[in-house]
Amino acid sequence: MDVIVANTPKEVMLQLCVGACVGSHADPVRFIKSNPGRIRHIHCKDWSPDKNYDVLFGEGVTPWPQVFAAAESVGGLEFYLIEQLGGGDLRTLKTARNNMANWKKLRG
Repeated sequence: MDVIVANTPKEVMLQLCVGACVGSHADPVRFIKSNPGRIRHIHCKDWSPDKNYDVLFGEGVTPWPQVFAAAESVGGLEFYLIEQLGGGDLRTLKTARNNMANWKKLRG
């Protein structure tokens, strides 16, 4: 992402996959703040050191309140997408329900 940012004009909109950012040991809050107005879409995928992407949204190590604050204050955010790659042995609808329940806990 840093290569793309460095080689495109500031008018180019960016999408941030938070899980990929955290999984690569980068700081999504720093990335958002260093690219003001360019982070229009956020993929809310979580990550954890022991389960990688096989973790539900809100149950990994991502600092979601800080991500939301940065995206909404300086990022230029238009919308969030909850993205789920894993989920263990939960069925699809149950996974969606659990992700939405976690969203409501984090967002109030």
